[in-house]
Parts: sequence; C-alpha cells; structure tokens
Amino acid sequence: CSFGDCSTSGGMPIFEHVHNEYGAVASIAYCCFLFTITIGLFNVISAIFVESTMAAASSLERSKKRGRLADEHLWNTRITTLIKRLMDLSPDHSIPGKMSESVDEIFHVAVPGSVIDLVVQDSVAIAALDDLDIDPEDH
Repeated sequence: CSFGDCSTSGGMPIFEHVHNEYGAVASIAYCCFLFTITIGLFNVISAIFVESTMAAASSLERSKKRGRLADEHLWNTRITTLIKRLMDLSPDHSIPGKMSESVDEIFHVAVPGSVIDLVVQDSVAIAALDDLDIDPEDH
C-alpha cells in the first residue's frame, strides 16, 4: 500500500471502498489524510535530511578552515610574502639581506596607503591573502 494503489482483499481500491461504505465526507477526509502523509510527512523527512547534510558540510568546511588558520607554516610564509611585497613596492624602504636580520627596522617602517594600494593589486600578494582566507572585498 506504500507504493501505488491500495486495495482491499477483494481487489476494490481503498478510496472507492471508503466512499461506498462511509460516504463522501469520509472519502474527502481520507484524501486529506493521504495528501498530508504523502506530501507533508515526506517533505518534513526530506527537509530534515537536507538540513543535516548541509550542517555536516558546513561543519566540515569550518573544520578545514580552522586547520588552515592554525597552520603556522602557512601563516609565516604568507605574512613574509606580504611584508616582502610591501618593502619591494615601497620606494623608501628595502630589506637589506635576510628578513630575519631586519625585523627591528621592518617593525618601525611606516608604509603609506598608496603602497598598500599597490600591494593589494599585486598578483603575488593577492595569492598570499587568498591563502590566508582574507575576503577579496577586504583586499
């Protein structure tokens, strides 16, 4: 009876049996009941399934993002890339030798907004910002 036409043991469809035995009001109630069950209940079951699937996908995405954000190597290399691009594109500053030897000098550098505007248009800097999950609207 779950699939197709439900019928009595004599072969008469249930809908016709209800109409003949109990009248038009009962057959309308039976139709409403079937409609509610087939459309309403199955729709709710489908919605619960879709919602749980979407929640699982969202949780997995958040977990992956947390893993990327917790990756110290990724953070260190991309920030180093951004600082190098800032220094390379700044006409007043440069990094002599190793960057690790120039940390104090880099710390006190004042970078004008025009240089930052150049850096956020640079393809290498954009890739570093994307790797750090910085929203492109914030570039």
